[in-house]
Amino acid sequence: MDLSPPASALDAMRKATSDLHQGLEQSLLVAAPGAGQSEYLSYAAALLGWMAPFEEQLWNAPWPENMRAAERGGKSQWIEEDLRAAGMNDAAIEDLPASGFAPRLDTLAARIGTAYVIEGAQLGTQVLRKKLSNSLSSWSPRWLLGYGPQTADKWRSFVACAEAHLNDEASRHEAAMAARDAFASLSSWFKLRGAA
Repeated sequence: MDLSPPASALDAMRKATSDLHQGLEQSLLVAAPGAGQSEYLSYAAALLGWMAPFEEQLWNAPWPENMRAAERGGKSQWIEEDLRAAGMNDAAIEDLPASGFAPRLDTLAARIGTAYVIEGAQLGTQVLRKKLSNSLSSWSPRWLLGYGPQTADKWRSFVACAEAHLNDEASRHEAAMAARDAFASLSSWFKLRGAA
């Protein structure tokens, strides 16, 4: 087992969440063979219940300019669009259970760690979109479109910002622990909501 301190912020967050990431990837029903609209909607509703309560606070907090935080907010609205497209009305969306997860957002390192899980999930939607392309046929859910052609660039700019501002072992560790807390919470919530 490698106990050396991680060489980068991205390494630190990846190491801290790798077991959770692998476990969730294997159990997420929307990623299973044969998954379709029903599994996608279950996943989307659970994701909304986890992220919506804190997303606005996360992206409205102080960020370095190169994070371009204003362009990263509003993902909860994308998921709501998907649920509406599937026939849910606003009252039903508002009645969806919330996970109660309240991440620490008082430091930049903690915010980066929490954002790592959201931005990583957004990156992962590119794989998910391909897996679901046949079963969802003509429907392209908004969440799965993500940042569109800019998805890879947005991920690279997120990583560049993390590396520039988490430039010591203490801040990388703090971000890694925040990422682990967020991932653990998301994973537990998906299981509780029957999406994993």
